[in-house]
Amino acid sequence: MKLLLPKPNIFSNYLIVYILIFIFCILHILYINTPFVNLEWVYKIGTQYFLTDNQDLLRSYFSLQANPITYSFVVSNLINFFGIDNYGIYRVPALVGGVLLLIALARKELPWLVIIVALNPLVWIYSGRAYSELLALGLMIFAYVFQSRPVASGSIALISGIFKFHTFPIILINIGLKWIFINQKYRFKYLFNNQFLIGSIVLIGALIFFLIYQKLFDIWIVPEKYHESLGFSLEVLINNFFSYGFYLSGIFFLTIPVFLNTEHFKLKIFLLVPSILLGITNQNLGEMDFGGFQQLLGNEFILLIKIIGFWNFLLCCQAFWKDEESRILLLTILGYILLLSLTRPANRYLIFVVPFWAILVCQHISLSRMFWWGYVAVLAGLNLFATLYQVSNATASANMADWAIQNDVRINLGGILHSHVGDFSHYDPSSPLVVFLSGVQVGRILHEEPVHVLGFPIRSYVLSDTTSN
Repeated sequence: MKLLLPKPNIFSNYLIVYILIFIFCILHILYINTPFVNLEWVYKIGTQYFLTDNQDLLRSYFSLQANPITYSFVVSNLINFFGIDNYGIYRVPALVGGVLLLIALARKELPWLVIIVALNPLVWIYSGRAYSELLALGLMIFAYVFQSRPVASGSIALISGIFKFHTFPIILINIGLKWIFINQKYRFKYLFNNQFLIGSIVLIGALIFFLIYQKLFDIWIVPEKYHESLGFSLEVLINNFFSYGFYLSGIFFLTIPVFLNTEHFKLKIFLLVPSILLGITNQNLGEMDFGGFQQLLGNEFILLIKIIGFWNFLLCCQAFWKDEESRILLLTILGYILLLSLTRPANRYLIFVVPFWAILVCQHISLSRMFWWGYVAVLAGLNLFATLYQVSNATASANMADWAIQNDVRINLGGILHSHVGDFSHYDPSSPLVVFLSGVQVGRILHEEPVHVLGFPIRSYVLSDTTSN
């Protein structure tokens, strides 16, 4: 299929793609050794368990995290090998995963595809954080592009899944659909084809891993406290599916101009009606917010994003339903989102279908060079703000904890900073010295840590003595 992207004409696409990947890697290395933010420290607890064999750390990890402890196991081996135990070493596997993802996509020799995936906010942020998502994603996309080599593909997919279980359903849905399409086309003459072998490797390997995991940690897939009922609720299913739909399409908002014309006008109006109704009634039943942008956007603008985003999602699905390969990718995405909609939603789970959606956009969306450059500029600006905000937020949180340690006072993080610094040595949830956001504090201020982005104040954390007036 002819791709509809503007193509560079100075160097070869192949060279440009690898220059872009190098720049991606360097920019993340620049801040890789900054303090933890948003529960990254939980993976450190898991890592320290492997380094110390302290069973309390293992119990603490599983009380806080549903993800397998395999990411922490990898980090512990890096620490043992290099003799380095700092913030950066915990993020190296995630950055490696981000680079693997882009290298896999580079096989298409399309710089624009690599750019829009690299600058996707989910991919960009998680490539520089100590989470298992990007390592699993990078391996998963490698497994996807090497399906012509079933043993290698199945093995890589299996490794991907043991870092993050979410990749299992995506790989299995994709190869299952391919198996069905191929055998339907050729009257079931290829029952034991590449897809069958890949699926067998993944399923058998996953079962063996789960059994070993239970033997080692007495955990069946995830800790019991995270076992969620998949009881069917149509209202929750529709609500969550809408949330995932508008969010996925919203971060690929460059497709919206394609549909702003009178072509298929009645269909567009028809699809706008349910988008408005679902947008008005939509509830965030999990983690479907906009992070640091939430307070900047406001409720009215977020409602507009939801409505236009889901409308764009529906129109994109219609545009992508063109050929067999695209239909398989689209059905893979929709099947995965449908499964996600049965449980507590979180926007980060969409990271596993971002590359697939980007491929479909590149195959079916035709825009002028101006729109592509505009989209890249907006993404770069969003990522710059998000990265600087997270770094400043993490630094302010770490400084507050350091101040408490240096002054030998025990403080209550007030539910504000705990997700960034965790249960550090001077944390006491019953302490009258409480951390507040500036402006809502109670009592005398003892210490303050501001959060700035490019010199502009965003928020400030204050430590107050709530026993004083």
